[in-house]
Amino acid sequence: MDYGSEHSIDPKELLNFIRRAAVFEAFEDKQQLNKRDLADHIDVSRPTSHRILTAFEASEIVSKQDGGYELTPFGEIVGTSTRSYYDDISIAVALKPLLNTLPAEINLNYQHFTDATVTKATYDDPFRPMNRFIELFTGANAIRGFNKSFLEPMYVELAYEQILDGMKTEIIYDPGVVELILAEYNHIATTSFEQDCVTAYIHDELPLALALFEDRIGLGVHTEAMGTPISWIDTDNPDAIAWGNDLFDRYKNEATPLQ
Repeated sequence: MDYGSEHSIDPKELLNFIRRAAVFEAFEDKQQLNKRDLADHIDVSRPTSHRILTAFEASEIVSKQDGGYELTPFGEIVGTSTRSYYDDISIAVALKPLLNTLPAEINLNYQHFTDATVTKATYDDPFRPMNRFIELFTGANAIRGFNKSFLEPMYVELAYEQILDGMKTEIIYDPGVVELILAEYNHIATTSFEQDCVTAYIHDELPLALALFEDRIGLGVHTEAMGTPISWIDTDNPDAIAWGNDLFDRYKNEATPLQ
C-alpha cells in the first residue's frame, strides 16, 4: 500500500486508535457498552469515557443504540487490527533481548511466543531467570538443550540428583562450560556423563540457551559479561516446542559427542 495515497489514514488518527486499544478490548468482552460500563472497564472517569465515545461516534467507530454504544462494522475491523498490532508490539518488546541477540540464520517466529512467560533479571534479583529455569527443571523427566552458562553452585546438586534419578538428558555444551564443570565439580561431572540416561555434546557456536521439556520450551538470553541469563522466556506452545526440537537436532548434527 502507498501510505502517501489518498486512501491513507491520518497518522494522528491511527495513533489515537492504538492509544485506545483497551476500548476495543472492552467492546470485545461486552458487545454493547454505556458510558459507565466503559469507564469501569478501562478505569477512567465518566467524563473521560464520554469524550472517548463521542470521538469514536464522530469517527463512525461506534454507533449509539437503545442500550448503549456498539462497534460499527468499520469499528470492528479497526478494533481487530488495532488489537493485533498492539499484541504484536507487546510481544516484540517482551522478546527484545532475545530478538536482538539471535544470529540471522535462526528463524524464530515470535508469534509462537505470544503467551510466553518472560522472566527478566533485576538489580535486586539477578537470579530470577535462573530460578525460573530451575522451577521448570525440578521434577522434570527429560530435558534436551543447549548449555551456554555454568550452573551456580546452589543448583549443581539438584541437577546431579535428578540425573542419578534417571532424568533423560541430551545436552549440548559450550566448550568453556565443560571445562569449568570438570574443573570445579569433577566427580559430579564425570559420574553424570557416565550415566546411561545422559548424552552430551560440544558445540563452539551455540546461539542461545535452550531447554526442551516434555511440554514446554525455555530460551535464555546471555550477555558477554554475565554467565547467568539476563532473561528467560518459556511457553507451552506446540509450534514453539517443535521449532525448538528442530533447532536442537540441527546443532546436535554439527556437535561433537563428549567422550
